Amino acid sequence: MDELKRHIYNLIQLNDELGPLSERISRIKEEKLQTEQLIKVIMTEEHLKDKVFIINNKKVKYNETKSYQSYSLHYLEQKLNEIVKDDQSVSYILKYLKDNRKSNINSEIKILDYNNE
Repeated sequence: MDELKRHIYNLIQLNDELGPLSERISRIKEEKLQTEQLIKVIMTEEHLKDKVFIINNKKVKYNETKSYQSYSLHYLEQKLNEIVKDDQSVSYILKYLKDNRKSNINSEIKILDYNNE
């Protein structure tokens, strides 16, 4: 039992240390995103999208990648309704997809403030 208490105490201490770091990381990520947006605007306006900049031994270049919308059930329903005119068939297919999705059970230890549950 003492070992469990020691591990729980350590977990709480680590969790308390993570809070301020997570907040700082969020602020840094937001500032980085805003800075990237500004740089992209400038590079586009100045026709520099094909240029590579070397600064502090780092290569910096404009890059574009294509991403796709995720396959949400709403998206699937929309697209199925476009190609299958029978509402019952669409409903059957969607129900089948919902019922046969892979699922996982994840376990975790939750830490809550005792006074502010």
